[in-house]
Amino acid sequence: MIHTGRPPIRVGIVGLGRAGLQMHGPELARYPDQFHVLAVCDPIKERRDIAQQQFPRCRLYRRFEDMLEDADIELIDICTPSTYHVPMAIAALKTKKWVNVERPFCLEYDQAMVLRATAIKSGGRLLVRHNYRYEPAFVQTQEIIESGVLGPVYDIKIRRGQFRRRDDWQTVKSCGGGICMAWGPAFLDQAQILLRTTPTKIFSDFKRVASVGDAEDYMRIILRNFSGLTVDMEISGGRVGLDPLFCVTGEKGEFRLYPNAPEGTLRILDPTKKLPRRRSSVRTPPLGSFGTAETIHWIDKQVPVAPKNRAGMDVIWQDVYRQIRQNIPYPVSLDTAIETIRLLTLLKKDSNYA
Repeated sequence: MIHTGRPPIRVGIVGLGRAGLQMHGPELARYPDQFHVLAVCDPIKERRDIAQQQFPRCRLYRRFEDMLEDADIELIDICTPSTYHVPMAIAALKTKKWVNVERPFCLEYDQAMVLRATAIKSGGRLLVRHNYRYEPAFVQTQEIIESGVLGPVYDIKIRRGQFRRRDDWQTVKSCGGGICMAWGPAFLDQAQILLRTTPTKIFSDFKRVASVGDAEDYMRIILRNFSGLTVDMEISGGRVGLDPLFCVTGEKGEFRLYPNAPEGTLRILDPTKKLPRRRSSVRTPPLGSFGTAETIHWIDKQVPVAPKNRAGMDVIWQDVYRQIRQNIPYPVSLDTAIETIRLLTLLKKDSNYA
C-alpha cells in the first residue's frame, strides 16, 4: 500500500462492461486512498445504475464527450470495446488528462504510431494496461528462472485457454475481435520479458477452432533469440486437455506450473551428486543400448506460488498512482507496448485472419 499524504487520483471510467464493472471498478475500490472513482460513462442506463451502486457518489455520463468536459477528472480509464480505444484515447489525451487503456490499446501498428505521437504531445500521459506481467504465476516463474536453479534455460512454454464456443463481439473480425488482440498483447508481453532480448526468428499460426464468430480463437507463436532460447506461446479457445501454464526447461532441470495450482513442480539434478566424466565413442554400440547406463539423481520439490516480488492482478494500479502522483516512471513503457502490437500486426497479416 502506498502512503504519500497526497489526494487520491480522480478517475472517470468509460465503458461499463466486463472490464469496467467487474475488473477495473472493484480493483480501484481496493485503493481508496489512491483513487476516487469520480465519474462513469456508458450509453446503457442499466449499466450506469449498476456502477452507481458500486460508487454511490459518482457522476453519471451517457456521452463520452460530456465526460471529457468534466474538469475535475484527472484520469480517463478506457474499458470500451477494442475499436473505440484509439479515438477515445486520442480525444482524452488532447484534453491533457491522463489516460489508462485496457488491452489492446489499439488494433494495428499504424494506430499505435498515431497514439504515440498524440501521447508525446500530451506530455506522455498514455498508460497501457499490461497487468499480466504482475500475475503471481508469472512472477513466480520469473523468480525460478532468475534463481539459476535450472541452469541455463533454453526452452519456455506458455499455454493458455480452454474449449469455449464463444459468441460475443470478441469473436467478430469487424468488431476487432479474435484471440490475437484479446489475449495476445498480455501474453506476448510475458513472452518478450522471458525472452529478454529481441527475437531473431518467429513462427506463427492462427486458426478458428471452436469460436462461433469469424475471428481466430487459436494462436501459436514461437520466438527464438540470438542465444538460442525459445519461447513457445499458445493461446487457444479450442484446448481440450490441461497443459502447464508455464514449463521452463534448463540444462539442470525443469519447472512446471499448472493453471490455478497453488504450487509448481521443480525437478533438478542433485547438486551434491557430480555427473561422472564421459566420452563419446564412434564404435558400434551394443544392441538396445543408448550408451553406458548411469544413474541420474534427481531432486523433486513443490514450490508454492508465493513470489517475493510484488504480484497481483491489481498491483498495476500502484504503478499508475506512482506515475501520476510521484512521477515515478510507469514500468510498461509505451515503446514496449507498441512493439507488442507491431509483432502481432505482422503475424496476424501473415495468417489470413487480418
